[in-house]
Parts: sequence; structure tokens; C-alpha cells
Amino acid sequence: MHSSMLKRAAILACATVLALPAFAAEDYPRTPITLVVGYGAGGGTDVCNRALALDVGRQLGQPLVVDNKPGAGSSLSVGFITRQRPDGYSIASLSTGGVLNQVLSPNVKYDVTKDLTPIAMVAQYQVGLLVRADSAYKTMADLINAAQSARKPLTYSTAGIGTPQHLTTERLAQKTGTQWVHAPYKSGPEAITALMRGDVDFMAQTAEWVPYVRDGRLRLLSVFTGERIKGFDAPTLKELGYDLVAPSILGIAGPARMDAAIVKKLQDAFHKAIQTAEFQSCADQFGLKPDFKDSAAFGAFLKDTLAGWTPLLRQFASKE
Repeated sequence: MHSSMLKRAAILACATVLALPAFAAEDYPRTPITLVVGYGAGGGTDVCNRALALDVGRQLGQPLVVDNKPGAGSSLSVGFITRQRPDGYSIASLSTGGVLNQVLSPNVKYDVTKDLTPIAMVAQYQVGLLVRADSAYKTMADLINAAQSARKPLTYSTAGIGTPQHLTTERLAQKTGTQWVHAPYKSGPEAITALMRGDVDFMAQTAEWVPYVRDGRLRLLSVFTGERIKGFDAPTLKELGYDLVAPSILGIAGPARMDAAIVKKLQDAFHKAIQTAEFQSCADQFGLKPDFKDSAAFGAFLKDTLAGWTPLLRQFASKE
């Protein structure tokens, strides 16, 4: 009897140890943290996340190691992070495509409102529609008129299916009665290269195009933001008579069921990091608009964005 009780006690003790997180929240972090980024190296999402990671690592005393996992409008990286342990050592950059693709693509099996822990929102993307500087299209009216009369549909590049630039450009086609062909790439730089080479007629992309417009290689015809982008003279779609504003999310999330104390540590560290000169400079370079939301507010924002865009996404789901 005594032996049986001892065995039961040992089993219970083992089960308790297994149920505990790898490290207690007060000791977090004790090893490096992986920050998964769903776009290729060199784009605005990658570069600005690296600026954040550098400062968050300084604050927490452990490095944040960026791991690029591009593909499917960042859905591959989000799917990966949902399968990791919720111990705070694997987190991900969460962008609009990774959120909205759960409705758009049947291959996406996660639900960001259930399978992720929102940590913090750090910025909003600012999207624009562009052509090469030598293009015959000087205005949005030129482009739309050409698309309406073209024998062969015009083509455009983006950083992937389900991104805000893709969805808004397709919605614009619906509103104008035009048809164009989407050419998705894995990153903003690839989408820009396609336009520069002449592989596509125009591009809809987050503001990684800023230096190309500033040096005269690309022409910005319109922006998909609620207001004009500071420093640029291009009109919004709303100014042109189209009631469209692109959804916009750039934040940090982890697997579901993360410890609240660890989430708070990360949330506060990212809040400080977006105020650094390094991140502010990166945001200016790539046209990001810093916008902090804590874990709770970010979670609510994700739900609102999904609710607002799901009807349109379902229209596209059968096409892609």
C-alpha cells in the first residue's frame, strides 16, 4: 500500500512538472526569442521588424532572432507560429495578409482570433498604386480608362494574395467595371522589381516604394489610405470618388494561451521599441505609420478587421 501511494505521488509530481511552462514568467526570457517574419529579407516588414527586434532584445537581455518564412501573403509564417509552444520563445510578425487569408484561402487552417495571442500592434501599412516613371499613365483616370478599353487585361504586382493592396485593387476593379490580372510575389522588393522590369503594367504595394518615388523611378498615382500620405501629393481613392481604404495591420503575436505576464513584458518592450530613432527612421524610409495598440486593443482590432472585410473576401475565395 505504501509503495502504491509513493508511485501515485511520483506520477502526480511528474505530471505537475510537465504542466509547468519551460520557464517561469518572472525569469522570462532566459534564452533567445525567435521572431518569425512572413516576408522576404529586405522589404519594409522585414527591415522594420529587425529594428524592433534589436531594441526589444536590448530591453529583455536576450536577442530576438529574426527568421524569415515568406509565402502565401505571410500565412505560412502565421500557420507555423500557431503550432509552436506558447512559452514566449516563438513569436511572429502579424500583417494584414496573414489575418485575412484565413477567409480567402481554403489552405489556411488557423483562426487568428482563436489560435494566436495578440501581443501588440506596432504600425499600419500605407498602400499606393504606382507605375514606372516612363509610363503613359499619368493619373488614375488614365490607368482606369486604359484598363476599360484594353484588348488584353492589364497586369499588376503585389507582395501576395490576400494582402491589403491585392484586395483593395480587386475591389477597385469591381467599382470601375475593369478587369486586371494579379501577379503575386513573395515580397515588396520582388513586386517592385517586376514593375521596374516591365513585367507588369502597374503595382499596388505597401510603401516600400518610397525611395523609388523620391528618386523619380516610379510614379505614385493614388494612395489607399484614409488621408494623403505625408510628403506625397497623390490623391486618396476616396478623393477620386471611390469609397475605399485598405485594411492595415502590422503587429506581433504568439501562439494561443501565452502567459499573461509574458505577454505584458513583450507588449511593453515593443511599445518602447517603436519610439526609438531606429524604428522611426525605418518607418519613414518604408512609409509605415507607427500605431501602437496593446494586447487587448490589438485583439479587438483584429476581430473588427475580419468582420469588416469577410464579405468581400468570400467573393474572392472562389476565384483564387
